This record gives sequence, C-alpha cells and structure tokens, in this order.
Amino acid sequence: MTGLTAMAGVIVLAPIAAVVRAVTSWRRGRDVRFRRQRAPFINGMTRVDLDLDVPLDKTKSIRRALTDTVVRVAETLRRPDDVYHLIYREQAAAETTLMPVGPLLQELGERFHLVLSQEALSSRTCVWLNLSRTQRLVEVLDPFEYDPEGAGEPEGLLARSGMRWGMASTVVHAGPSVLYRCALFVPEPSVGRIEALLDRLDPLQG
Repeated sequence: MTGLTAMAGVIVLAPIAAVVRAVTSWRRGRDVRFRRQRAPFINGMTRVDLDLDVPLDKTKSIRRALTDTVVRVAETLRRPDDVYHLIYREQAAAETTLMPVGPLLQELGERFHLVLSQEALSSRTCVWLNLSRTQRLVEVLDPFEYDPEGAGEPEGLLARSGMRWGMASTVVHAGPSVLYRCALFVPEPSVGRIEALLDRLDPLQG
C-alpha cells in the first residue's frame, strides 16, 4: 500500500509541478536580461563580466550567439602562435581535467558551444586559457591539486598563468531560465573592442 500511495502522490503532484513551472515562467517573462561590468585585474589586464539571464525557449539561440561572440573576441585578440586550453573539474572528480582545445578559432567555438550544453558541467566553473605554443599547461598547474572551484579561484590561476587572455564561464539552471556567466580577462588596451562585441548580445541594443 505504501508504494501505491507514493505512486499516487507522484501522479497527483506531477500536474501541480507543471502548473508551478508555468506560473513561474509567466512571472519571469520572456525577455533576455543582460548585464555587463568591468573591473581592473592585474598584469595590465581588465576583467569584463557578462551575465545573461535567458528564458528556456531562447537558450539555443543564445548559445549560438554567445559562442559566436567568444570566437570574435578570440579573433580580435589573436596572435599567430595562440593555443587555447580548457580546465574544469566535474563534481566529485578526483582530479581536474586539462583539455588542449587547439590553435584554431573553429576548435574553440565548437568546444565552447559543447560546454554550454553539457549537463555534467552545469554550475561548474570552466576556465579557458590562451597561451603561447611554447607554454605547457602542466607547468602552470597540477590537475590533482588544482580545483577551479576552490577559494580564490579561478582568479588565482588566471593571475599567475602568464596567459595572453582568459575566461571563466558558468552555466546555471534556475527554474524558468538559464544563467550564462562569463568573466573575460583581456589586455586593457583591447577592452573597448571587447565590450563592443559583448554589447551585441544586449537585446536593448538591437
């Protein structure tokens, strides 16, 4: 009887949960919420934070637009011997994943777009580093000791890595919307051009 009672409860609660989701979504609205701000970093770098609060039915288009923007940022800051790297640690994993993305903008775009939709990385911090071809990522961090979710991270890594530019991205599922958060760390002289690219994502600009 207990099992049948529990099953009946699930059957009853299921439509209620659907109604709650619908009401919450209605209250939130269907607009994309955009926020950008900047702050000084170190080593001649500036931090530019981008937050996008996106309703569920617009996530696919925003993922494409955000990916295109990141590729354009990389193109704007590009040097001939750039190599891109991805760093993350899945929840409960014993070590951090160090992934060489490669030197091509297309490779960066494909990997970034995949990460945005990867369920295992939901709410996890993904760190993107642009290093010179001669610089080895294993010389910058130990995957068994380094955790991008740790205190003072990923800013600590970004500060000491010798990066040309870097980024930390997080995707958070929050009820009727998805939050896309990117913190870009770029050379101060390039900030104006980078902010102009990010502002294309602001629906009020269009």
